[in-house]
Amino acid sequence: MLENKLLGIPLVVWGIVCLALTIVWVLVWPSERVAVASGLRFVILRWFHALTWLLLAVAAFLAALSSGGAGRARPVAQLALVVYLVFMATFIGSSTQ
Repeated sequence: MLENKLLGIPLVVWGIVCLALTIVWVLVWPSERVAVASGLRFVILRWFHALTWLLLAVAAFLAALSSGGAGRARPVAQLALVVYLVFMATFIGSSTQ
């Protein structure tokens, strides 16, 4: 369980850090940009940053705790990247409006 590491730190620890960041980003969000957003843009700006960190936590725990961990974690980590890119594109796009 603790033998799987990234940068010398066990993946379980990375997962816990990612969960902590999920909580931070649920509480801290770009509310001034969301105030003028509606619909899907609102959902993306409100939740996708936290969702990114939650997906990274899931990927870290899958890699650390399951058999075939890296193979199962990779698609989840790739989904986290897609979610983050969508968030950033929406965030940057909202600053020009």
